[in-house]
Amino acid sequence: MINTIAPLGLDNNTLENNVALKESYNFPLVSGIDSLYYFIQSNSAYEPFFNFSIYSIVEQTKESNGGFIPKGSLKIKISDIEFVYFGKEQGFYFFGDVAGMFRVGFKDPNTNRGVQDIRVQLQGIGIYTMGLVRLVKYINECILTEITAPLYFVTRADLNIFCQYDLGSVIQPEHIVTRKRKFSRIIGTKNRYETLYVGKPPSRLRVYDKFLELDKTSEKFYYMKLYLDQYGIKMNEPLWNFEFECHRDFLKQYNISTLDDLLSNVQTLFHKCMEQIRLVDISTISEKDIEANRLHKAPTHALWEYLDSSYTFNASVQNTIPLERIVYAPKELTSNDFIEDFRALVLKYTEHAVIVNHDDLRAVLHESRLWLSPKAKQAVKPFIPVVLQTNERNYLLTRNFIAVPTLPKSLEYQTDLQLQQLEELLTKALHQELAKKDQDIGLIVKHTQILNTEKERRRAGQKELELWQQ
Repeated sequence: MINTIAPLGLDNNTLENNVALKESYNFPLVSGIDSLYYFIQSNSAYEPFFNFSIYSIVEQTKESNGGFIPKGSLKIKISDIEFVYFGKEQGFYFFGDVAGMFRVGFKDPNTNRGVQDIRVQLQGIGIYTMGLVRLVKYINECILTEITAPLYFVTRADLNIFCQYDLGSVIQPEHIVTRKRKFSRIIGTKNRYETLYVGKPPSRLRVYDKFLELDKTSEKFYYMKLYLDQYGIKMNEPLWNFEFECHRDFLKQYNISTLDDLLSNVQTLFHKCMEQIRLVDISTISEKDIEANRLHKAPTHALWEYLDSSYTFNASVQNTIPLERIVYAPKELTSNDFIEDFRALVLKYTEHAVIVNHDDLRAVLHESRLWLSPKAKQAVKPFIPVVLQTNERNYLLTRNFIAVPTLPKSLEYQTDLQLQQLEELLTKALHQELAKKDQDIGLIVKHTQILNTEKERRRAGQKELELWQQ
């Protein structure tokens, strides 16, 4: 199959061997970071701030309004900037500045200590009007500086390119080569998709018609128009967004944890994402390879190369060393790890008010061989033999309540007759234990070995005495 359709604004004379070259694509575009979420570490001033300026005000307002706060009715000031309350989510009280540039979530410092107390989400209006780096610096060094320490941890970043081009007419799911398994398309009124997802969090590609998504009457549309006009992008022509949504777990694979790590590696991270998902030009391979799904043999599509080479992030100095994925050594799961993970899962279900059927849970545990199995009993609480005392001697009871004679601290002073009696008792206990379905012979074997060692020592001594007497 040969595709001879030329890219936007060009004719077929620009094609070489019926394949579009990277240089054939020259539509206007602008790249950067479209969305950014990060945590800030709090300082000693944060706890009183949270208790008196966040928690008490929100809870008092709820109480005075019958447990409900009307939308937009609660406003507070932080560093002389007015914020409006948006609600509570995942343990954070979220507020947004009235101008709509960013949101901040505040958490109780005494709960869920494994998560930082302050969470920031940049909004589109703030990015378009102030620029991402300038906005971040303004939030960190002006708005929240009194209650924070200068430590910033990224939780999500969307690396994007706004394109004055109908990407949906070229980027087809059937022509994408990737190890990611999940594809989804949202079909609109046209005979093609409006949004294409490749993969799923913590890392996925999203290609969508940005113009259809925008509310043309909103402030965001107005500021975005001013922003894109600088790069020659017109809002009355095709406008698509091409972006990689990168979450914390994906970023950590490339040793990106802090905000500085991200901002200095944006370009190399984007190029790494483009390697993991690749649009190919199937016009260069045979029908047989296409039918056998051997698309990896096809070269990268010229559009893909154009987008990859066009991505820049000039707001920060960029590292040129390629990012390498960190391969973590597999951790051996211990019983404590299991308990902690299970406890965290139960807590999560409690927060979301999930109801679990007791019989279903029991069935799952039975299938896993953890539920009341002997191995689980030993792992969670090792069996301690029960002491049984009689007039003649002491015994230890096994799990099956079989009496195993205890041994004195030293067998050296026991007579041969006493050793023989102990051996008979151990043999009897072994016989009884072997008749049980769930055998517990460890203690019997241990005592028998000690007894045999003493008998061998005595036989060796007897032979030396006999040789000496000759």
